[in-house]
Amino acid sequence: MAGIAAARLADAPEAAEQQLRRALVVGAEELAGRELAAMRTQLVTAVAAQPGRDRDVARAAASAAACWQPISSADAVHLWLVAGRAWHRAGRHAEAVTAFDRPLLTGPVEYPAAELALVRAQFAESLNHLGRYRQAAWQFDEAARLVAGSPALRRRHADLVWSAAVARECCGQESAALGGYLRAAGLWGEQDKIVARARCLRAAAWLQLRGPNGRVRGPWWVTIDVLMAELNRRVAAEPAAHLVEELKSTRAQFAQMCAQSSRPREHRDAPK
Repeated sequence: MAGIAAARLADAPEAAEQQLRRALVVGAEELAGRELAAMRTQLVTAVAAQPGRDRDVARAAASAAACWQPISSADAVHLWLVAGRAWHRAGRHAEAVTAFDRPLLTGPVEYPAAELALVRAQFAESLNHLGRYRQAAWQFDEAARLVAGSPALRRRHADLVWSAAVARECCGQESAALGGYLRAAGLWGEQDKIVARARCLRAAAWLQLRGPNGRVRGPWWVTIDVLMAELNRRVAAEPAAHLVEELKSTRAQFAQMCAQSSRPREHRDAPK
């Protein structure tokens, strides 16, 4: 029955799934552990080939991972990650974190760096959804480290550094977040991505203004002044709508910062 299913995986995954589920029922008491594990892995492939089945993929992958655990840790790790990614796509972030936790926090994962970075980023996004920002920041940092040396993945690297900074700000690690925003702004600047650079610099300026105990952390006015000068030059050369909008937003936030910097410390806060 499993052989028939294997022959139908490519052209008729629904039929292959039905055949594999029957085979698992028939062979549950008769087949060796490796044979059952291989059959459960085939079932994951059949379900994954059908659109809109992320929850079923996750459940099938978790069952297959549990079967492989005493036989092959590498296969179990891969299938736990398949389950985590499927739960993540389905928006079931608590289940995704549970699945990701097993392989990513217990040992090395033998994935290519770029793919492992994507997995860690998905793990971090699910952690964010659960309000676990400190752990999310660490996963984003690890993902950024994995792709830092790849010229083809410079955009992903910058985005991961930025995401880590946001997570660190959310969990109160504002000094680390400030460094992350400035680093991300530099990476975006190297790629001539002025909109992303502007948003990172504005976030950095707010953190510089809103320092600990109401004290200014850094020269926020310098950060904003550098950004406005850069945007003015870009708009003068190319008055594109998105550049004009970034300049307008930067000027508005600069005015808010100036107003807040003159208020009593207890009334300072970032814009809502």
